[in-house]
Amino acid sequence: MTAITLQDILVLLGLALAIAFFCSRIKLSPIVGYLLTGLLAGPYGFHLIRGIDEVEMMAEIGVIMLLFTIGLEFSVSRILRLKGLLLKCGITQVLLTGLLIGGLAGLAGLPAKTAVVLGMALALSSTAIVLKLLLEKGELDSAHGRIALSVLLFQDLGVIFFLVALPLLGGKARDFTLLGAAGTLGLLAGLFVFSRYLLQPLLVGVLRTRTPELFRLTILVLVLGTAWTTHLAGLSLALGAFLAGLALAESDYSHQALSDIIPFRDTFLAIFFISMGMLVNVRSLIGDWALILGLFLILGLLKAGTASLAALWSRFPLRICLLSGLILFQVGEFSFILLRQARSLQLIPEHIYQITLFVITLSMMATPLLFSRAGQIAEWLADLLGSRRDSWSNTQEEQTANLEGHVVIAGYGLAGRNVGRVLKQMRIPCIHIELNGEIVRRARERGELIVYGDATSRTVLERVGIERARALVLAINDPSALASTIQAARELNDRLYILVRTRFVLDLDRLCEFGADEVIPDEFEASLQMAACLLRRFAIPEGKTLKLIASLRQEHYGGLREPAAPPADLAGYLSVLREGRIEFRPLPEGSPCLGRTLAELQFRGRTGAMVVGVVRKERILYNPAAELRLEEGDTLMLLGASEDLDRACQLLHGELTADGPAVDT
Repeated sequence: MTAITLQDILVLLGLALAIAFFCSRIKLSPIVGYLLTGLLAGPYGFHLIRGIDEVEMMAEIGVIMLLFTIGLEFSVSRILRLKGLLLKCGITQVLLTGLLIGGLAGLAGLPAKTAVVLGMALALSSTAIVLKLLLEKGELDSAHGRIALSVLLFQDLGVIFFLVALPLLGGKARDFTLLGAAGTLGLLAGLFVFSRYLLQPLLVGVLRTRTPELFRLTILVLVLGTAWTTHLAGLSLALGAFLAGLALAESDYSHQALSDIIPFRDTFLAIFFISMGMLVNVRSLIGDWALILGLFLILGLLKAGTASLAALWSRFPLRICLLSGLILFQVGEFSFILLRQARSLQLIPEHIYQITLFVITLSMMATPLLFSRAGQIAEWLADLLGSRRDSWSNTQEEQTANLEGHVVIAGYGLAGRNVGRVLKQMRIPCIHIELNGEIVRRARERGELIVYGDATSRTVLERVGIERARALVLAINDPSALASTIQAARELNDRLYILVRTRFVLDLDRLCEFGADEVIPDEFEASLQMAACLLRRFAIPEGKTLKLIASLRQEHYGGLREPAAPPADLAGYLSVLREGRIEFRPLPEGSPCLGRTLAELQFRGRTGAMVVGVVRKERILYNPAAELRLEEGDTLMLLGASEDLDRACQLLHGELTADGPAVDT
């Protein structure tokens, strides 16, 4: 490595670090920072880098790593879980967008091959940016999050076919011979046999050495070696990397391989985006700024529209469809890869290539700004256009019309179903609202009272009788919809009790301000359950555990509840003694209390503790009679002050004689 090359790398990475850090601070994707780095450091900027060929070679490694991780994430189980949305939304969005963009490019007078390339490249959205924003807002499991994920997964799969199709489009198929085809098939067959029968034993042998760096080296050799093999077969390097990831996807080592490869991928991928920025000639585009801005607006509207139509085909409410379209309006990182290869195959003129790169960069820069307001825009557009009304049968109309004093549950996921089961067992009427049409159909077949609709819609809330309901439970995974639903429900019924489930404690204050009566944060309740499990593991008495957990809840929620609300303290609910508590005490082996009744032991008089229950053979005998005879294996549920419970423990262990003095109670 020469001094100039080392200097180039140092300047490149230092500048990328500074600009990407600044972009992250202003809520822009680091990808935008890398593109700007290349723009500044490249031949059309300040020409800070001399070894551009070496940069492009490292960029190729970044593409290989990216396609490998895509293959790793394409597990069969993940595809099957989203197969409905993947096929409906994904195919509709890619085909519709590609055909419209290709058609418009053809009408603009561009060559047919160029129009096809633009249709393929601009149909893609940014997996990296969209998933990062959805994860940050906790919306990946929401309805629009699942739609976006399905479309992005299908697009990622489509990239592989596009990369294979580009050489054919560029006329490379003219070198086709039977011998060459046989050689290609032979190499691919050998790759299949290796991944199917030899890869697993190889990785097991490597792991037995207990040398982590050896496993990482094996993964790198596997990725680069597979890419090189497919290159020898006349196919692209990227396809080989994808196949290597696919071979590992269903193995037990896919997660470790992904975690090991991500640092290499991110580093080389940053260099890839820097190299793309180097190719943008800003000076030549200064006179085309109006054209670029117009193309950016047209492309954004077109992509948002096609993604919304794709979601509508899956029978989602209009607001969710519009929100999904607004999230997927941008062009993605894979478009750079396709355009780069198309340029090398001379499928796209240089000036069109430059304009397209700039439009893609603008769409990426605009994504975080639009994403933060996408929910409000989608809700406004849905109200303006008029949300699609659902077809309700006469039976459903009668059922909802007769509901009164019921509970409305928004969401039919695990949380919503469990709440519904509890209410049914207590004979409290309830009705579910669910966005997924297929889930609604299956639930109706099981006899559930459930309607299809968007809980943020006042019309839907009115049709489920929200003004006559006693409570509303929001068990949905869409944080952006919670505030709208709370406000709409509160306006329709100011006496309604609103219980909300959210993921993060940070949302608690905000949702209470909107009108929620109780907000249950998942992360806080999960932490309490983890603490309770640990205390049980350390044999801490159940009463102490319950009281401690209750006090933590009161400390956390107390400031947000009404002053008249009862304290979340176990003693306040269960004991007439302010300092009382409940504990579970197992009867020791060989205890002198075995075979004797509570009356014979004078349990309450001798200890001051009350036996409120006995756990016997997995059954609880509440409020046991004085004639109950204690048996081996019994566990006593005791209520009393700390000193009373200590005396009860002494009595059970024979340390307090039955003829001792009575305790004043």
